[in-house]
Amino acid sequence: MDNIYDDVDDEYDGSPNDPDLGFARPYSWWESSNNDQYEHDQSYGYFPGSGPVVHEGFVPQNDDEDEDLDEELDAQIDVPVDLQGHPLGRFKPEEDEDVTMDDLPSAPVDDSSEDPDFDPLEEGNAESSNASEMESGLGSEDSDDFASEPGRKSGGARGRPRGDVQGIRGGRGGRRGGRRGPRKPVEPSNEFKLLQSKATNAFIGYDFDKATEFALKAIHVNSEIFAPYSLLSEIHLAKGEKQASLTVLMAGAVTKPKDTSLWWKIVRLTLERAGGDRSPFYEQLLQCYSQIIRANPKDMEARYGRAAINRELGYSGRAAQEYEQMIKLEPHDTNILRHIAEVYIDMEQAGRALAHYQKAIPYFRSAENVEDADFDWSDINIYVELFGFLERYAEGIFELKSLSRWLLGRQDENYWDTVEQDDREWDYEDEPRRVEISEFQPGEYDKTEYGEGLPLELRVKMGMYRLKLGEGQWAEALDHFGWLEPEQSEPGAKVFDYPDLFRDVADALSEQGLYDEALRFYEPLQQVGDYTDAAFYTAMAQCYRAAGLTSEAEECYQTIIENDADNINARVQLAKMYEDLGRSEEAFHYVNEVILLGRKDIANQSIREGVSKVTTTEELAALIPTILPNREKSKKRQGPSQTAAAKQERERIRDENVEVLYVRLQAVQDSMRAGDETAMKEWMATARELTDEFRTCKTLFPWDKYIKFLGYSAEARKRALKPKNSEAMDEVEAMAGRLQETLNREEDNGQAAENQPIPQDYRGIPFDVWLDIFLEYAICTAKINKVQDAYEILSAATDANVFYHSPESMFMIHTCWFTCALYANDEETMCTIARWFMKEYNSATDTYRLFGALNRLYRGQGSWYNAGPSQKFVLRQVKAMDFALVGDKKKEAEYQERTSNAAKDEQGEPIISDEMDTSLLMLYGSMLYAGASYAFALNYFYRAYALDPANPTINLLLALSYIHYGLKRQADNRHYLIMQGFSFLFTYYDCHKASPLLQLQQEAEFNVARAFHMLGLNHLAIPYYERCLELSEKIQRTHAGDADEAGRRSDPEDFAPEAALALQGIFYLSGQTDQAKRITDRWLVI
Repeated sequence: MDNIYDDVDDEYDGSPNDPDLGFARPYSWWESSNNDQYEHDQSYGYFPGSGPVVHEGFVPQNDDEDEDLDEELDAQIDVPVDLQGHPLGRFKPEEDEDVTMDDLPSAPVDDSSEDPDFDPLEEGNAESSNASEMESGLGSEDSDDFASEPGRKSGGARGRPRGDVQGIRGGRGGRRGGRRGPRKPVEPSNEFKLLQSKATNAFIGYDFDKATEFALKAIHVNSEIFAPYSLLSEIHLAKGEKQASLTVLMAGAVTKPKDTSLWWKIVRLTLERAGGDRSPFYEQLLQCYSQIIRANPKDMEARYGRAAINRELGYSGRAAQEYEQMIKLEPHDTNILRHIAEVYIDMEQAGRALAHYQKAIPYFRSAENVEDADFDWSDINIYVELFGFLERYAEGIFELKSLSRWLLGRQDENYWDTVEQDDREWDYEDEPRRVEISEFQPGEYDKTEYGEGLPLELRVKMGMYRLKLGEGQWAEALDHFGWLEPEQSEPGAKVFDYPDLFRDVADALSEQGLYDEALRFYEPLQQVGDYTDAAFYTAMAQCYRAAGLTSEAEECYQTIIENDADNINARVQLAKMYEDLGRSEEAFHYVNEVILLGRKDIANQSIREGVSKVTTTEELAALIPTILPNREKSKKRQGPSQTAAAKQERERIRDENVEVLYVRLQAVQDSMRAGDETAMKEWMATARELTDEFRTCKTLFPWDKYIKFLGYSAEARKRALKPKNSEAMDEVEAMAGRLQETLNREEDNGQAAENQPIPQDYRGIPFDVWLDIFLEYAICTAKINKVQDAYEILSAATDANVFYHSPESMFMIHTCWFTCALYANDEETMCTIARWFMKEYNSATDTYRLFGALNRLYRGQGSWYNAGPSQKFVLRQVKAMDFALVGDKKKEAEYQERTSNAAKDEQGEPIISDEMDTSLLMLYGSMLYAGASYAFALNYFYRAYALDPANPTINLLLALSYIHYGLKRQADNRHYLIMQGFSFLFTYYDCHKASPLLQLQQEAEFNVARAFHMLGLNHLAIPYYERCLELSEKIQRTHAGDADEAGRRSDPEDFAPEAALALQGIFYLSGQTDQAKRITDRWLVI
């Protein structure tokens, strides 16, 4: 048996008939591993059917011989007795004390609760921790179990004394020639052997309780021998008590302090036990690692483990001390240097890590070949990063250029070290700046060893440091940042490969007040979803505001609000901006939202802290910072008529702008559709302005797109944006009413709005025309390979409530959506949009055909067609169809649940299928067939076959499923499956041969030939291939004059090239080269 512990008799094979045991006993678990009485976890080394473990040095015996053996041992062994006549060191049978797990000797555990002050480079600590490192092999943390317990000195007495005992010299520097370390354990007594033997026998007999009792007594008699601990650990493991087993093994491991394999085994078992969360086992792991290091101070893996645990515990000082010990053992290990850099950066002591790098770098640079030096670009990046933490930017630039030059093999060009005012050495071309250096010899090195050879990460870091050096270095920094090519947005642009660099550069430029330049790097990041969080949009909005682009800043804040309904900061900033722009009404709207969100936060906090809720608006206002209007200032505002007049003037100007843009759009529309590129650019620019204007109308894009469009009046907008009534909302509405009173709003606006009809246009342009602009703009954008922009445009259209609540508009939007996906060859989007059609029109056969047609048009290796999400979705459609046809009235309630996503008619009632849909069955069967699940696919193909037995497509797929299934290894009757497949194949063949269309006849010939060819029956495939070629000549003659509507020649579908290529291979492989050449010259030469 492959046991997890070491102390196992190597001669014992786990068999109950082992001759060393002296007996044979029938075990039911030996005959069968299905005994459910004892279940053991195989991952912990105990396998059913292999028998218990018999430990080293102890011979088991039958249970019925225990008492006889006791008497025999008592008679033969001269055992000392006490005054009462009881043997010394033996348990009195009638007065044996209970021995429990608490009696086990516990290993020392580090009980310190915080990271001690640590300064490994100071003279005192270095002396105390490392003075005798080379002499004893132990550091300060190695010389004792943890050497960090409060009040305990390193090397203090513990357990058995090691120092001067009764005048005997010992310990370090004492007795000469004596062996250090713990003394040997006391030899096992006869009593110990007897107890261990009983425990072993009980364990073999599966009497775990009795085995536990005897093992604990054996430990009580002699706790310095590992064997009973190992046996007790096995007992707990057999009982399924893994944690208890590990605890016992840990307690016994202290008896073998230098057995590193045992301690490593405990580490592995502990990590397995911990799984993903090892925090409950930190102390145990620390003890194991420390014990391994004491036994072998050069065990780097153990030191890595101990340092990692200390870092996870937040003990950066201890981790740094560990790495300091490691760097002394391996002074040029770059992995250790990286860990040192990380831990000292956490401790805000980057200078110490820098000192280690500066000691090691000369060694790496002394290598004869750069390839031999274990120092690469990532090490340079970490090294230079340390200068940034120390704000020594000029030195960092110098070291970056020097090391990069060395790695590129130009270490002899040290004259570049004198060029400090700029970085012309790393320009893309020699001219105009690099050639100005007199020592530079153009052509001596390839240009890839200059600008192109510098990794982009290091170039950006050099630019960041130049930026930090002041305004005089900004131009040089911007030149470095330009290598990121922020203007590029097509697939493959650098923004998709280096989004983190874009974000760092943008943040740095914004910090320096270069807002326009920062926006160059912020804007491309909008295409990278992982980096567009609330902080990103907030930073970009601040740049827009500083640059005077208020509409763009507004979009950023709105994006945050739309994606984070509880974000208060974005609402506050947006309200401030509106207030600065004089748009007080919108500012007060967001102020009210801030109050509402703050009230919720305070209420939740009150619940958590057990504090009473805020009950009044005054209390709420006192706790939440808001931007409420000053009532004294509001009295000095212009009158209502002047305010209304100014607003009307602004609206009139916007109406005129939209009208001008629309006229310009129509003027170039025909030329754009005819293919004029100049007209297309102008049309797209105008369409973008129009769609941006449309998207600024908050009434058309409410918080909840499920709210229908009710008009443009203030009261209508209020009704559209009003959520469900609640106590919190009533309070907010009361505050909004006071704000409206301060602004002197007219009270009858809402009443007048109710009597107005709902408009059907925006800025004088009908909504249908607006939709056409959105859709055509999206298609034009997709044509120029900006597919993500096209998707964003269509997504915005679906968010508009005037389109969302119109089934016709949604149909057109999603039709345009999969058209854009076809332009981009985006399989995932095509499947997603097709699923939308299947969900909205799930009783329409054409939606299932659309799913198949879109995937047929995809150019590439399909993966989303039969992916898990697609299969599950279509299977749900099949189940819904089947359930609708059950007709059992008792399942009406379940039917309501099963068809909750079904299409609904105009009255909102679900549309129930009254017959099976062959297309749906074939679609799901084809998905299974594409995934090589032929047996399961046959179920659905047969269901479709029962509905339409003469359908050639169904017969073809049945044939292919049988043939491919017959070729699989799992096929139990290969010939039957293949013959069954050919029966359906020839049914398909007869159907197509009866068709008047020559293309269908040719397709039938080719498919039958291909099936024979696949099976290696070439002599049967050749006649079908030849008839396929004969039909090709007829097809070409019949369609010789065909042309499409534009007058272009329309080539018919023809399988002749495929058939000719197959025949060429058959003839050539069979040695008929003349026939192969004839086929090639006739059909395969263009």
